[in-house]
Amino acid sequence: MSEPAILVEQLAVVAGGRTILSLDRLEIPPQELVTVLGPNGAGKSTLLKVCVRLLRPTRGQVQVVGEAVARLGPLSATRLRRRVGYLPQPLIATTQAPLTVREVVAVGRTGLAGLLRPLGREDWRRVDAIIEQLGLAQVRGAPYSTLSGGEQRRALLARVLVQSPELLLLDEPTANLDLGAREQLVNLLDELHGRLRVTTVLVCHELEVIPRACRRVLVLDEGRLLADGRPEDVLTSDCVRQLYGAELGVVHRGGRHAAVPPERVAP
Repeated sequence: MSEPAILVEQLAVVAGGRTILSLDRLEIPPQELVTVLGPNGAGKSTLLKVCVRLLRPTRGQVQVVGEAVARLGPLSATRLRRRVGYLPQPLIATTQAPLTVREVVAVGRTGLAGLLRPLGREDWRRVDAIIEQLGLAQVRGAPYSTLSGGEQRRALLARVLVQSPELLLLDEPTANLDLGAREQLVNLLDELHGRLRVTTVLVCHELEVIPRACRRVLVLDEGRLLADGRPEDVLTSDCVRQLYGAELGVVHRGGRHAAVPPERVAP
């Protein structure tokens, strides 16, 4: 893929008279892992929804894996979503849909093959391979709703990966996970990017969930791009204070990042 994975020009999303997102230009090359960070309401999720045509911009141009999103008809938009693995913000699972883990993951393959075509041997081989890679082999036959939060999140990530996407859009995949499950998922994202080299855009609002493989952070605030650069350069104490209104310092260590009380920041 020689063209940018994502190219945004003069983009604006306005709702209720309020500008939710306003970007002059944004380009994300292939194979990068980019984090989009900012407080709630910064426009992070809006950007991802525009990229998969779940939300139409008020103005501007958006190209995703070479496709001009605004010009796509319904069928073309469906084909685009097969090339883009989009993981929205997590929803709480209920027991109302007793699908097994294997069936949940297979949904991603069904979207690729087509709803009217049953999955073949190769499809199921791919499903089982992804389940194995994400450490879910022991629970593949268990009801999805009985899994822990971390296991559910890995199953949803597997559902996205099973379609072999060219671009991954992950909207707060670590939200509401405990510390252990969060670290497992962050490390998994690191490992997957190193092995697959799939262009990945990760949305979050916590510095601690930025993977080591991330070499670029986009900071959004009130719908506008506040900073764009290496995590060590843009994630500063001043940046955190401006974004979240908290007196916190920032520690960078071993490719990971954390916000801490100022007195704990190493000299």
